[in-house]
Amino acid sequence: MTIIDWINQVLVHKKSWDSFDESEQKTFSPYILNRFLSMDKEFIEVVNYFQRYSIGFLENREIYNFYCHLLPKGKRFNKYIKAKKEKKYKEWLIDIVRNHYEISKKDTIECLSLISKEDLILLLEKYGVEDKKIREVTK
Repeated sequence: MTIIDWINQVLVHKKSWDSFDESEQKTFSPYILNRFLSMDKEFIEVVNYFQRYSIGFLENREIYNFYCHLLPKGKRFNKYIKAKKEKKYKEWLIDIVRNHYEISKKDTIECLSLISKEDLILLLEKYGVEDKKIREVTK
């Protein structure tokens, strides 16, 4: 069974845990179920509170039964929230900013996403970067 099948079982069908065969029961993942259920604004607080106890402490049967009995019956659509893609920066740009502020590479990448275009241009001009390269990274 897929995660979508398990979500439908918890929210729509609500079959007994014992009605699933052993191979289906092995596909049950509390972590993934918590992750998908937390995408629903109405469930996020319950899932957040319950997940402290669900992973590692309770058996899959107990987690499944908890969600079946607690959550209202009915199909729901929740858009999957993806992580934001990190903007890629040129290595020479990272080196200049890192050396200027004397910070780590990770902090530099975060800093580049926050620094204004005008400040970045001034910084690059200060270090003698060609206008062509400046336009390339600030477009």
